Formats: sequence, C-alpha cells, structure tokens
Amino acid sequence: MGFTILIIALFTFFSILTYNEVSNLQRGIEESNNKIATEELLSTLRDAELDIIGHARDFAVWQEVAQQINNPLYYAYWREHRSLDAGILPKYVLDSSIYNSSGQVLSKLDDTTLPLVIDTENYASYIKISNKKPEIIVFSEVYDKVKAPTIIGYIGIRANLMPELIETRQYNYIDRKSIRLNITHSKDLAVSDLIKYLEFNLRPNTMIDEIMNIAVGMLSRMSLIIGIPTLLLYPLVSYLIARPLRKISQHIDHLKNNTVNEEPPDLRSFLTVSELEKVNDSLNEYHKNLFDVHSSLDDKNKELWTLAHHDSLTGALNRRAFDDHWRNIQEMFSGGRLEVCLAIFDVNSFKAFNDSYGHQIGDEVLKGISQSIMEVLRKGEKLYRLGGDEFACVFVDCSRQDALLIAKRCEKAVAGFPFSEKGILEPVRISIGLSYAGQGKEEDLSALQWQADIAMYSAKQPGKSHIAFYNDSMKQGVKGVFSSWINNIVYEAITDGTGISIHYQPIVTLDSLRPEYYEALIRIKRDDKTVMPGDIFQLVEARRLEIEMDLAILKQILNDLENDIIPHSTGISVNVSGKSIINQDIIRQLEKFSQFIKTYRLVLEVTETALITQIDEAAENLSHLRKLGFMIALDDFGSGYSSVRYLATMPVDIVKFDITLIRSLEDKSQKTIVKHLASMISETGHKLVAEGIETNELLQKVTELNFAYGQGYLFGKPVARPVIDLENQEFMSDQG
Repeated sequence: MGFTILIIALFTFFSILTYNEVSNLQRGIEESNNKIATEELLSTLRDAELDIIGHARDFAVWQEVAQQINNPLYYAYWREHRSLDAGILPKYVLDSSIYNSSGQVLSKLDDTTLPLVIDTENYASYIKISNKKPEIIVFSEVYDKVKAPTIIGYIGIRANLMPELIETRQYNYIDRKSIRLNITHSKDLAVSDLIKYLEFNLRPNTMIDEIMNIAVGMLSRMSLIIGIPTLLLYPLVSYLIARPLRKISQHIDHLKNNTVNEEPPDLRSFLTVSELEKVNDSLNEYHKNLFDVHSSLDDKNKELWTLAHHDSLTGALNRRAFDDHWRNIQEMFSGGRLEVCLAIFDVNSFKAFNDSYGHQIGDEVLKGISQSIMEVLRKGEKLYRLGGDEFACVFVDCSRQDALLIAKRCEKAVAGFPFSEKGILEPVRISIGLSYAGQGKEEDLSALQWQADIAMYSAKQPGKSHIAFYNDSMKQGVKGVFSSWINNIVYEAITDGTGISIHYQPIVTLDSLRPEYYEALIRIKRDDKTVMPGDIFQLVEARRLEIEMDLAILKQILNDLENDIIPHSTGISVNVSGKSIINQDIIRQLEKFSQFIKTYRLVLEVTETALITQIDEAAENLSHLRKLGFMIALDDFGSGYSSVRYLATMPVDIVKFDITLIRSLEDKSQKTIVKHLASMISETGHKLVAEGIETNELLQKVTELNFAYGQGYLFGKPVARPVIDLENQEFMSDQG
C-alpha cells in the first residue's frame, strides 16, 4: 500500500508539474495575444483617425468649401443639401461645419453638433461620448489655392467611430463584433485615451486548444503507468516534457519581446517529442504569418503614399509633394548653407494645342514634356507638376551656371521629343523661369517661388529667350501682375469682396440717345488708389483666377441690384470669361439674376473667343440662361477669331462691334467692309452695338449703318451710380 501510495504520490506530483507547465504556457500565450490584440486595436484606432483626418483634408480642399468661406451667404442651405451628400465625405460622417480664419463658424445653425468656435492655435482631434458611443471630432485647415500656404479657414467633421472600427477593419486577434465601449462618464477624451475604455474578446486560438489537448492526452496516457515503471520513467519523462515546455515558454517570451521580423531560434534540439515539435512549428508559422501581415501593411502604406504624391497623368510628383519638399528645403537650408535654384516650366501656347487637337492630345503633350525633362535631370532631382501645364524642379547645391545648363538640356530634350508621331504638326516649346538663392542669403529662399514665376512670365514674352533668370528689372515689366500691392488687393477682392466697386457705363438707343441698359465694369479701390481693369485682368489671367474673379463681380452686381443702384426700366449687362461660361458655379450664380427679370433687362456678354473652346457646353449653358430671360451678346466682335458662323450656331441676340472696327469707319477703304458686315448681321435679326463712340461724327456714321445701340464717352463715362433725368430725357451721373 505504501509503495502504491508512493507511486500515486509521485505520479500526482508529476501530473501537477506537467499541468502547471502547460498552464504557464497557456497563460503566456494568452497574455501575449492580449498584448498584441491591444496593440492591434490601438493601431487600428490610429489608422481610423488618420483615415478620417484624410477625409477631412479632402473635404477641406473641396472647391465648394473655399467658396462658402468666401461667400457664406448660402452656407445654411449648402450645409444641409451639399456638405454630406456630395460624396466627398463617407456615410459614417454625421455632421460638418466650416469656420472662417478666426475660428468662428460661418453661421450659427440650430442643428449643428460641432463647436461654434475653435482655437486656431490648438484644434487637435478628440473623442466625444454621445449616447455611450464614441464620436470623433476632426478639424483641418482650408488653404488658399492661390496663396498657399495661407489659411483662409477651417473645417470640422463629426464621425461615428464604432462602425469604422467594427465594420471596415480586419483583425488577426480580435473578434471585431465583440468590440464595445465601457465608460460611465461623457467627458471628451483624447483619441489615444479611448483605448482604455474599449473592451473586446479574442478570436478562438486553435493553437492553445491543441496544446491543451496534447497535454490532456499525455496525462491520460501517463495515468496508465502505475508502479515501478512510472517511478523509473519519471526522470526521463521530466526531461522529455518539462524541459521542452520551459523552452517553448521562453520562446514565447522571446517572440513577445522582439520585433516580428527577427528570425526565431531553432528549438528542435530540445524538442524530442513529436507533438511538441508540432507546437513549435505552429508557433514559428504563426510568427512568419505575422511578419507577412506587417510586410503587406508596409507595402500598402508605400502604395498609398505614392498615389497621394504622384500625378497620375504624367508620372511626375504632384503639387502636394512639391509643397512638402519645399517646406523641407526651407527647414534644411535655413541660414543659406547651400545654393538653391528653383525652375518653373510652362508650355507655350498649350491652350492652342487643346483647342486644335483636343484634350487627349493635350494630355500626350504633357506626358511627353514630363518624360523629356525627367530624363535629363540630375540624379536625385525630381519633377513636380504644379497644375495644368506648369511644372517645377528644385536644384540643391547648384550654381547659377549649372542651373542654366540644366534648363537648356530640358529645353533641348522637349524640342527633340517626337511629338509629330502624336499627330502634332507645330513645334512644342517650353518657357523656363529660374530663380537663385546663394549661400548666406536665407531671406532669398522664401522669395524664390514668386521670382521664378516672374522669370517664367518674362520668358514667355514675344522676342525673349524661352529661358530667363530672375533679376530685379523684370518686376518693372510685370508690375501689374506681380506687384505685391496689386496682388494683395486683388486677392482680397476675390476672397472677401474687399474694395470691389462696380461702375456702370450706359449703352444707349441711337434713335433716342436714352440709356437702354448699363455695362458693369470693375474697379478695385484701396484707400485713395484705384486699380483699373487693365491691371486687374492681367493678374487674373496670369494667375488663372478668372472664375474666382467672375464670382466676386457677380456677387457685387447682385448686391447693387438689390439696393436699386440701377434705374428701373433699364437693364444691366455682365461680362463672363471663357472659362466661366462652362463653369457650373458661375451658371448657378447667374441663375440668381432671374429674380430681377421683371424689373431689368439682363444681358450676358461673352467674347467670341470664349465660344471657340468647348463650344457645345457653352451653347448649352447659354441656351439655358436665355430661357431664364437673359439676352446673349457676342462681345468684341472682330477683335479675335471672327467668324460669322457663330451667329448661325450660337444663341446670340446682340453683336457688339469691337472698338477697332468702329474706329476703322474713319478710313474710307475699311468703311465699306464694316458697312457690308453690319448690314449682313442686322439682316439676320441681330441687334448691333457700336463701342468707343466719342465724337458726333462717329455717332453719325454708325447711325447711318443701322446700329441699334451705342456705347462710349460721348454718352457717358462709367460711374458708380447712374441716374436718368426723365424730364429732360438726358443721362446724368452721380459719382456717389
């Protein structure tokens, strides 16, 4: 009996020892999985935050957001019907708000759930607990696309975080349906603190079950060994089982405390039991799979970075990449430690290629130019597409002479590209503007962009070399485009309407000389100075701000109509650029004029060159506006690509003869041409307007040619507030 008890005691001791080792192994695996699962959830939470921040930044660069900041009059309607329904933000976003540059919400609406004011110095993301559910609040800056990196406002979005964590994410360790929030208070949290209140269940771990089954099976077999054989085999079993299990436990600790891509040690010399070898193989396989997952995530991150920073058409880096690189350049070389050159490339007459060959060939031109330039750049130098047909490159540790040589190589490479194989008959050329900051001139670095812009503008001028290095004398020739004073007030006029003043010049009927309607002409005033249209539109065209400027002008004209600036029973004509007539924001703004159709005659003036590009879309938009009550005037007829064909194919009611054609009436040899042209057009039912009438002699000539209307200083100069003396039937002006 004593011997039997001893055997039983020894067996029990051995069983307890073995079971404890297995339990320790199980606890070690569970602790390891719990730790990795917590890190996995924290990483997913960070990824979800980054995704939502990415959506917020996409929302912030949406053109309509900047338009709301510039003109918040219809913000409430836009927020209700556009902000969440335009497809910019995902469905789990619950609310959005737009703030001005001071952090004030554009409009205090009853249903908003976001702050009315944000601290523009600190607007980090945070978690708001609503109905025991976490919602993430994210803010992002809104930059001026023209004056980047100038902040013109901010946006905020509120998104439901749990669907993002549960429905859209994949987990290796966590049962995603079990993720839940356990919190008793409703205080706002930092995003990183949310992990403290998230609970979850681990996914079933077959490896642990397999280990436990192996252990139970082994103990069951050992229970059959009673007596002396058990006593004799105990040391051997202890060596074969306990020692390998301790090694496996140490191996698990090794995996917990080292990076996933470290090669695991080989335990086969310690594992003489096949089942334990299987456990070890499972652990190593698990380790390898985890490494593969991390490698796949790294590859995806690199792929996403490439997509976000490359231009899909040309293969060059995009504007975002350039802005990041330029900030790094300014940080790295502050103090002027190295020479830095900036080159800006612009395609000569690119619009003509699009107009003549179509946008598909235009895209081929851009790809060919990008390919040519990238092939001749030095090692490590990158090409950036800033937008449209404009590219840039930064040369670091590069002298003026070397930069000029590189620019010449680029010009030669583009000239030698076989564009003729694409069906292009004309030569394709580029203009290159260069600017330079030498060693020890930190202040010059920040000026390189506008200096290169000026140099590029100079290089595009007729009779100039297509490569130009910036010098101070260039500012004189383009002061209207690049003057800091004019730039500032024009940008302010576009962004918030500051200083815009609309002057109105009468267009009179030639039979009674009474104003029929008034043409709206822009002025921009600052203090005692006035910027005239010549300087305004020179800058607008150079900076490609036609649409933004037209929107600002239309807003001011609408304001004047609402304030009865224009005499009743007359009318008003507004001008739109070629880009504007095919822009839906402009069309929507023009639709607002229809409320005045019963009080005023509305005329939309479009230059004939504007009708040449995208003529089908232009005709469709003009027909739509005509149905609303607009009369369509073909402006500056005879100044550009004159074609009578437009009068037959486009919805045109009025034809305005350019001032050069009207003044040619004073030349007998040209008068006959103008006479027959006017006769032919008037016979088709179009009404004619003569511009630039300043003398009674010229008035008599156009009257004889059956012109219906006249415009010029003879009838009145542009004024801020036109007035009609009904008693004397004369036009007067109130300079206001």
